[in-house]
Amino acid sequence: MHEHEHEHEHHGRCCGHHHGHRELSEAHIAFLEELEEHHFLPVVRFMVESSRERDFSVEALAPVYLRHKGETMEWVMETGEMLRDLEMAGYLTIDYGYALENYPYTEYRESELYAYFCRTIEEGRERPGFLGDTPVLELGSIAPSYED
Repeated sequence: MHEHEHEHEHHGRCCGHHHGHRELSEAHIAFLEELEEHHFLPVVRFMVESSRERDFSVEALAPVYLRHKGETMEWVMETGEMLRDLEMAGYLTIDYGYALENYPYTEYRESELYAYFCRTIEEGRERPGFLGDTPVLELGSIAPSYED
C-alpha cells in the first residue's frame, strides 16, 4: 500500500499534465522524465523481409529501445512492454517513419541482440522455402505526446 501511495504521489508530474487516472510505476516515470529531458529518443524495430517476395515483411521485435549495445533480450522485452503501455495510455508516440536526424543508431547496429537476430535469419536461409531471408533494422523515434 505504501508503494502504491508513492506511485500515486508522482502521477502526472512526468510531463506537466494528467492522462487519466492510470497509475505509473517508478520505471515508467523515470523513462518519461528521460524523454522529457531529451524531447526525442531513438527506437528501432527488427523486421524480416524477403529477397524473393517483394511484399513479404514481418515485424520480429518491436519496439526496441537500447541504452547500450549489450542489453539483454529480457530487458528489451520488458522495456518494449513498458513503451507500448505508455503509448496506449497517451504519454508518448513511437514512429518508425521518423528516424532521428544526425543520430547514428550505433548501439542498435552493433548490439548483441541485432547480431543474434541476423545470425538467426542467416541460419534460416538454409531451409527450403524460407522466405524471411533479409534482416532489416527499421529506425524510428519516441516523442512525448502532449495531447490531452
